[in-house]
Amino acid sequence: MAKRRDGRERRKLKRTVARVPASFEAGELRGKGHVKNVSKGGVFLRSDSLPEPGSDVRILFHSRDGRKVEVTGIVVWNTNEVAGQPEIRRGFGVRFHEYSDAYREFYEEILLHGGGWRSR
Repeated sequence: MAKRRDGRERRKLKRTVARVPASFEAGELRGKGHVKNVSKGGVFLRSDSLPEPGSDVRILFHSRDGRKVEVTGIVVWNTNEVAGQPEIRRGFGVRFHEYSDAYREFYEEILLHGGGWRSR
């Protein structure tokens, strides 16, 4: 999904892989999953509950040291849009409206120490 047909990367911001348990709200839809990829401008959240593209979403998770991190954004795509690729697990991509100092610190820590942990 992230590559163009000519093999060049479509993403403009660096992504880092993480696995951080999270919950979210998008209108009436509530769900749980885990943050999979993080960047300065958004996240990919694996979940069986999929908000529709264009939905506003609020995501809540905790940093490595237990601090609450909350971000808001817009769902830009979900895996229901990936036709003919059943191996792709369910989830959705979010582009942030803005993010907090807590998210900035979380992202910087991921860059420094990697994302292979489970939060508290």
